[in-house]
Amino acid sequence: MSVRVLGLGGFRREVERRRNARTFDDALLRSVRATLDDVRRRGDAAVLANVRRFDRRAARAGDLWVDRSALRRAARSCPRELRAALDDAHAAIAAFHRRQRPRPISHAARAFAEALVPEALARVGGCVPRGTVGYPSTALMIGVPARIAGVADLVLVSPMPRDGAVDPALAYAATLVGASGIYRAGGAAAVAALAYGTKTLARVAKIVGPGNAYTTAAKWLVSADVGIDTLQGPSELVVVASRDADPTAIVLDLEAQAEHGAGAWAALLSDDAALLRTVAVVLQRAGSGATTIALYRTRSLAEAVEAAAFAAPEHLQLAGRAAARLATRARNAGAVFVGARTAVAFGDYVAGSNHVLPTGGAARWASPLRVDDFVRWTTRVRARGDLGPAARAGAAVARYEGMRYHAASMELRG
Repeated sequence: MSVRVLGLGGFRREVERRRNARTFDDALLRSVRATLDDVRRRGDAAVLANVRRFDRRAARAGDLWVDRSALRRAARSCPRELRAALDDAHAAIAAFHRRQRPRPISHAARAFAEALVPEALARVGGCVPRGTVGYPSTALMIGVPARIAGVADLVLVSPMPRDGAVDPALAYAATLVGASGIYRAGGAAAVAALAYGTKTLARVAKIVGPGNAYTTAAKWLVSADVGIDTLQGPSELVVVASRDADPTAIVLDLEAQAEHGAGAWAALLSDDAALLRTVAVVLQRAGSGATTIALYRTRSLAEAVEAAAFAAPEHLQLAGRAAARLATRARNAGAVFVGARTAVAFGDYVAGSNHVLPTGGAARWASPLRVDDFVRWTTRVRARGDLGPAARAGAAVARYEGMRYHAASMELRG
């Protein structure tokens, strides 16, 4: 791997290139639409056909659903050390998310008393991707805020392993968050099952969580019929580093980003030429297999932070004391990790913050997965006192807009 240090113009061009690239190509969308239509028509049979094609050739209909009792049995095989680690992660995530509990908002003025009241979604589906193993960390990131919000029924979907076994670590994480069960399918078929329901799986009010391009495209296409969170694409990291940052730690963080797989993008911005050269040499010696790791020279750290805001990355890391001092100027990032010791990987597992984050520049308007994503709000309005002034004002506007019955309705009460 040849690692070059480029100028800031190169960084901006790469950001624009990634932002302007088509999110989903025509072939992928045709495939996803066909899967969605098939699942709507045939339900579990269509899902099973997809599982046999992509995950486990020998899968049977009864293998799709793993209920609470089966999860508890499988969880007993999770190694004690891993259970303890998942317990610690669960506690940290819960402690942070409990502080996000939404509270009713009330207001009383003139002729009306108003309230905005939160109500937990009744049933939510969470997408948990699978690599060579399941991702229990993602089950926790979805399940903890859902439960804190008060979601009564949480179901997870995750691809079936080739041997058909129930992943003990994923099962243990699912029991920690009180999931009703795991529907063992992935991609567009799983999203369709959540959105439209099957004989095995009742439809949900909202689908959250990351996945491959097929999962993401399916979430986008079903969003007219069911709630979704932000679309999550390939993972991203921008590191802004000052000269006192540790090059070895930076290389590990860049390489860790590459572990997220195809399309993952990692960029280092710094005003220190020596640091950039050192990182380039270490990366070249390591023979990095990253899809994209790029280094960029800026005129100042402030310019680097502004460039990061332009990119709006999923993760932003401020490495080194001087970079960390600019934390309050950082914006447009899914999560900001401040200081050389604050590895982004902590946020993926045990810091307590959520690792389901906006990607693809969506951090310009979107937020991390949080408790409020599992809540809907209702406005309550109650009339009180003299309604005359309000009725006259409302009727005047209504008549201007040609709504004479609106006007009459208010005038009757005034």
